[in-house]
Amino acid sequence: MAVTVSELAIAPVKGMRLQCTSELELGPHGVTGDRDFLVVGQDGQLLLTGRTPELLQVEAAWDRIPNVLTLRFPDGTVVQDTPEPGASTTTRMYDGREISGWIVPGPLDAVLSGYLGRPVHLFKRDPEHLGHDDLPVTLMSQASLRALAEEFSGTLPDPRRFRMSITITGTDAWAEHAWSGQSVTVGEVTLRVVAPVPRCVVTTRNPDSGATDARVLHALARLRGKDDITFGVWCDVLKPGRVRVGDVVMLQPAS
Repeated sequence: MAVTVSELAIAPVKGMRLQCTSELELGPHGVTGDRDFLVVGQDGQLLLTGRTPELLQVEAAWDRIPNVLTLRFPDGTVVQDTPEPGASTTTRMYDGREISGWIVPGPLDAVLSGYLGRPVHLFKRDPEHLGHDDLPVTLMSQASLRALAEEFSGTLPDPRRFRMSITITGTDAWAEHAWSGQSVTVGEVTLRVVAPVPRCVVTTRNPDSGATDARVLHALARLRGKDDITFGVWCDVLKPGRVRVGDVVMLQPAS
């Protein structure tokens, strides 16, 4: 059975609702248009999704060619603007890594602040910095998701809980966890699998409402052991290109 791409996803604004797509473009620094924007407080600190689950209810669409960012809020409000450069600044990621960029002035800030009930800013990262927490691309298999379903009485967890770039089908469960250090061709792209992804409280939150509704971390600990609460893998980009749903996935022989 061929291993192929079954799903692709992108989040133009870090922490907001994941968007499924049929095609991704990957450059040297990861998925083009993915996590291009972040939400920061007045103090410049990144808003953590685990502490601000309301972000998961906001849908973001980023049309890069005309330079238009659209935010759709749970009450149906839609705000659209052209994110022109504002004041240069920096923020820090979850691991303390500093990234530079600029504040996006205009109506998006005001409506987002009203929605969250406190002053916040949209932050546009510089393109050479990563919007992901550690590495630019994530990958998981449907077989691993099905294995996790055993811990939920056979109910398949919503894959968006894991916020992965690429989902594949045709492998055994946890096969991708054994690929660390190897190269994988996915469509036009070659990735280097680095390591499994440690999981956090965000996986326990409903990907639409943000409410805590599933003990995913406990399920992973029971299934894989308390010292291996991981799911999916981090990847580097060795060869940029396009990835489409249905593309063949090939593990390259270890050198």
